[in-house]
Amino acid sequence: MVLKGKLLAVAISALVLSACGGTEHTIVKAESSTHDDSSHNDDHDTDHHTSITDTLGRILVTSAESNVVNLYSAADKSLIDAIGATSYPQYIYPSENHRFAILVQRDEGRVEFVDGGLYQEAHGDHYHAYQHTPALVDFQLSSVKPTHVTVGESGIAVFSDGDEETAQNAGVTMFSEHHISGEQSEAATLHYNTYMHGAAQARGEYLVSTIRAPESETSLPSQIGLYHAHGDHFHQAQVFDLNCPALHGSAQNEDVVAFACADGVALISQQGSSFNATKVTNPDFFAQGQRIFAIKGHHEVNQFIAAAGNDLVLLAPATGHIEKLEWQASEQYRIASYGFSFGGEHLVAMDTAGKLSVFTAHEHDNEQHWEISGVTQVSDADLTAMPTGHKFQMTFSQAEQAVYVSDPIAQQIKKYDLASATLQDTIELDYVPEKLVWLGIAEEASHDHE
Repeated sequence: MVLKGKLLAVAISALVLSACGGTEHTIVKAESSTHDDSSHNDDHDTDHHTSITDTLGRILVTSAESNVVNLYSAADKSLIDAIGATSYPQYIYPSENHRFAILVQRDEGRVEFVDGGLYQEAHGDHYHAYQHTPALVDFQLSSVKPTHVTVGESGIAVFSDGDEETAQNAGVTMFSEHHISGEQSEAATLHYNTYMHGAAQARGEYLVSTIRAPESETSLPSQIGLYHAHGDHFHQAQVFDLNCPALHGSAQNEDVVAFACADGVALISQQGSSFNATKVTNPDFFAQGQRIFAIKGHHEVNQFIAAAGNDLVLLAPATGHIEKLEWQASEQYRIASYGFSFGGEHLVAMDTAGKLSVFTAHEHDNEQHWEISGVTQVSDADLTAMPTGHKFQMTFSQAEQAVYVSDPIAQQIKKYDLASATLQDTIELDYVPEKLVWLGIAEEASHDHE
């Protein structure tokens, strides 16, 4: 994987940007605010958000086959800017502190980054918050088929699959917002000796990543290794003594990294610099051939949520127990999206029919349980009107208890309050939205030193 500082002219006219990718946009840009440098003084009693108008963050939205990404103010719903990436991003993710959007252009072998323009910097015992105009940054990655991107508290891991037909090998690059912003220049890359549709998780100076035997008949890995970063490369520290056939999907929380296997879930627990592996087998209630294929975690939640076919299940690493979440997709529909809210208080599941279900956590007998607290329907339109290749998608606000959902039929972004599971606001679009991601200053971070 190659890291590049890309000098792309971002002062392109909105008309030219709109023409790229065959998607038309009406551009009405909002006024941008910046941090007031007069607040950099010895009197730090002033609220560091006084110069920030977009306190609710910004929403980046993509449209199908277009290289243009659009950023909206979550507060006043105005379009802030339209930015042209080099190519159409098939996947988008937030960086660890939600300052940057990660634009994965898999077919082109490229990963680019958009600065959302909202961030904060530590100044002694407090933080200064900044608000700038969004922009495509110079930092980018170049590799063969970048696919799975995982984001943890300490950083980001981009796993590139390589290519069997062209005999190009897989690789992983581990980095953070400090690299994207240019504060650090040396990101560590792991080079494999084979192609692999794998997964990796960043854990500070360590990387937990998959291993595939070159002679394997499948592109999926079956083992997990621990790697220690040394400058721009890694040293292998350990290969865990467990088998994880047809590994696909990974996640992490505060202490555990989880990898989904055909026959269960591999758990890598960390205590300081010590890592240990255990495995939880698939539960008896799984149907023949059913397995976990995707998994999500949250640093403040001691459970993982995972998709197994059209079921959602909860995994508790402490007990090794897997239980089915009391949720069902609408008849003849499937899971569209799921995940934890920014503080981990809520779990949200949505199906392709647009049924949005909100669960709230509670403690019972020292165990965490989830009870449904609200259900709403994202759209009452005829679902046969859904544009081809589209579905309802969602992203969580990190500044309030809210989730944003894209509605391709209505050409809207809808904001739902998680406490009441009700529609709170709507952003009107003049194009069909595809993916979306929230960018901004997280609520818990903004109050760390107040």
